[in-house]
Amino acid sequence: MNNLLIKYAKRLLITSDGKNIPAMEYWKKRAKKYGKRSVLNIGHSNAEFEAVTEKQKREILPYLRQSLKGDEKLILDFGCGPGRFTIDLASTIGGKAIGVDPIEALLEIAPKDKTVEYKLMQEGQIPLPDNSVDVVWVCLVLCCIKSTVLQSTIEEILRVLKNDGLLFLIENTAEKPDTEKMYFRSVCDYQQMFPSISFCHLHDYFDLGERISIIAGRKSN
Repeated sequence: MNNLLIKYAKRLLITSDGKNIPAMEYWKKRAKKYGKRSVLNIGHSNAEFEAVTEKQKREILPYLRQSLKGDEKLILDFGCGPGRFTIDLASTIGGKAIGVDPIEALLEIAPKDKTVEYKLMQEGQIPLPDNSVDVVWVCLVLCCIKSTVLQSTIEEILRVLKNDGLLFLIENTAEKPDTEKMYFRSVCDYQQMFPSISFCHLHDYFDLGERISIIAGRKSN
């Protein structure tokens, strides 16, 4: 019994490098420590936050624009964090954006606008009806979800995305070993995870030497 208690205590310990912490607790602690910078590669300083975000917008948003049909009204910013892109996403489609995230502290500092709404995710559930959004934007989120729970996340994304809706992924595809809270997967891996999406690999860029890939496709009926 004592050995079991020791093992359980170790699992809950919060260490400086984030090891042995349940995922949700890790991200809550990270958000508390780093604020909005918690969603970036921590190799970036606080002073670099805006510059990095603007670079990402320049790299990514043109590919979103070219992937749209022009009749989209609602875009979901899945794992929006502090809402770095949410207002821009609403502007890009000329409609409304809903940002969802499980970390309440990040939603509280997200920028407000009449074109956006933020909702708290609980128990991995997206608080939206089935087949309700035209576009799902996922930026550097799936790479932070371990494989054992990834399938349920994929099912939630597909549940809320309309038939023929656009799934737009931006993920870290660097060829590196996984870390405690970062899981490096290839473009091919992501394509295989979503068999109902006709993905195209649109573009790569690099952040602190790590390859970031943009892939997008529409949900088949």
